Amino acid sequence: MSSPSPARPARRPDGGTHAEPPARRTGPGAPTSAPGEPPLDAGERNRLLGLGRGAALPTGPLPPVHRTVAALAAAEPGRPAVVCGDDAVDRGGLQAWAGRIAARLAAAGVRPGDRVGVLADRSTAMVAAVLGALRAGAAYVPVDPSHPDERIAALLADAGVTATLVTGRHGDRPVPVPVAADAPGLREPTGPDAPADDEPAADGSADDEAYLIYTSGSTGAPKGVVVGHAQLAASTAARRAVYPGEPVFLLLSPLAFDSSVAGLWGTLTAGGRLVVAGPDAYRDPEALVALVERHSVSHLLCVPSLYDALLAAAERTGPARLASLTTVVTAGETLPEALLRRHTAVLGPSAVLVNEYGPTECTVWASYRRCRPGGPVDIGGPVPGALLYVLDAAGRLVPPGVTGELHIGGAGVAHGYAGRPEATARVFVPDPFAGGTARMYRTGDLVRWSAEGTLEFLGRRDNQVKIRGHRVELGAVETALRGCPGVREAVVVPDPDGDRLAGFVVTDDPSGLPALRARLAATLPEAAVPAVLRAMDAFPVTVNGKADRAALTALLTPAAPAPASPSPAPADPAPAGPAPASEADTLARVADAWAEVLAVETVPADVNFFDLGGHSLLVIRLQDALESRTGVRLSVVDLFRGSTVRAQSELIRAGAAAGPATGTGPDLRAERARRERAARARRQRVQGGAR
Repeated sequence: MSSPSPARPARRPDGGTHAEPPARRTGPGAPTSAPGEPPLDAGERNRLLGLGRGAALPTGPLPPVHRTVAALAAAEPGRPAVVCGDDAVDRGGLQAWAGRIAARLAAAGVRPGDRVGVLADRSTAMVAAVLGALRAGAAYVPVDPSHPDERIAALLADAGVTATLVTGRHGDRPVPVPVAADAPGLREPTGPDAPADDEPAADGSADDEAYLIYTSGSTGAPKGVVVGHAQLAASTAARRAVYPGEPVFLLLSPLAFDSSVAGLWGTLTAGGRLVVAGPDAYRDPEALVALVERHSVSHLLCVPSLYDALLAAAERTGPARLASLTTVVTAGETLPEALLRRHTAVLGPSAVLVNEYGPTECTVWASYRRCRPGGPVDIGGPVPGALLYVLDAAGRLVPPGVTGELHIGGAGVAHGYAGRPEATARVFVPDPFAGGTARMYRTGDLVRWSAEGTLEFLGRRDNQVKIRGHRVELGAVETALRGCPGVREAVVVPDPDGDRLAGFVVTDDPSGLPALRARLAATLPEAAVPAVLRAMDAFPVTVNGKADRAALTALLTPAAPAPASPSPAPADPAPAGPAPASEADTLARVADAWAEVLAVETVPADVNFFDLGGHSLLVIRLQDALESRTGVRLSVVDLFRGSTVRAQSELIRAGAAAGPATGTGPDLRAERARRERAARARRQRVQGGAR
């Protein structure tokens, strides 16, 4: 789970940004005071080490997660395990399915210690695939199906996978040795050639690899973070200690996003039920609200911006629909205090909101904070088994109130980066406070201990940013831009909202900017592709002669663009007036909504929303903007499928002709009362099961 970096570099009181500290010295004899401060005495040093020391994990070796899942299945095979849409599988069925997948992988040449790619849509088969890879003794390497073929091929080649588990249409994509995890003969044995379902899980040690997940690299090349079974088991045991019971967990994170590890293994090893948001549902907050209600979901984890959209959907359709939620975890972005207030207003004070922090290199999480209504929002203290140190540039502990770089030691520190020993050595360094062969990870994040003894997150010491929860190195994107034909120089900055990138280029051919963006989209993950590209004759510079990033960012906040047509948006999101009747009027209103959401002045009628810089969260904003202008509320799925102004105009005209949807009348008291009664019953069941 990537760290919740703010959208822009943290500002010093003098208006500058935090610079990268000089090379530091660490070791058992390194001093333990901040520059200019008197040396820390033994008592203060021990107090600081105590603040960063997480609760102890169970003693002795922890079993790998897939063995824990197998033991639970053997004890109660008929208990529900995973559900996605109308498809459900129990513990015994999931184990049998995973065993057949493991046997098929072995037949394809996979041996213990190998790596297996996973290219799967959100489904029960996706869960069976990763479990089957582990049962085969392999490490799983998830890749995002939304990525272009070129990027997927590059990642799988870099990982050196032996085979690739695929689902559905992805079997036709160019991947090494595809094995269909959703083949009928694997889920249910059919015919004499069906593989056995009683294959034992492959033996292996705690030092073996469990999974490899890619994160952005600073030179344009992604880095694969290798996590072993010992680290995964420790992180998962810590999660069960912090969140006891058998959760009903709504899995929203893509498999290639490391927070999926928390939901997947934290739920299955606790004997809980995993609810996988399907390919369409995960995009639509109103559909997610329906999933929570339908399955009595008790726990979920997502980035704050998605949770805000989920709460907004609940406010529209009935807050009682989320009454089963007892624990909501946010991570990957800075948690705004306003979201904490909204959470309390919608769900009430009994539903816990937890802010988690942790880089991929430390197995999903390293610290957490149970947020109190009206209390401070920070990243809290260490999870069980973690060691947190706030160090100055010389590697010395700093006292509370003094800014330093966060270093993380303990049970969750990953093996390193696959095939990149130099990159590994730069950030996985000896832990002088734990001694022996222990290592700690240099996060690059600036923090300080508060008077309360919790960590306050202050920003990054480099030019890494977070875009919708994804860690993106600006230097990587700039390197990719400079590699494009005709580009002489490039600077990339996050937009003022922090959810998109903007690129500024000095180029020989300004008219070729759309082609540049298309070229980037073929190789970079979606979050790293600039939503906006602007050509300039030269960049503004600072007094030191460097590109003035603040001045470039300021160019992204002009006055609101003039509307494409004189159709002001009413305050009520569901206007009483009829939808526009003429095709031209509808086109103009849709273009107006696009211009507002994308912050652009002109919108072609036949250009894809995502090619103009749109993304999944902007689709949700577009849904509201269209409704305010036309009186028709399109589903998020329709907006993804009809992703041009012209296509959406046709959908709106069809919706207007069909008339208002049923169930949207003003008198909803009886329905809300019914939902509240059902919600109380669900909450009682959830609370009863937790005891």
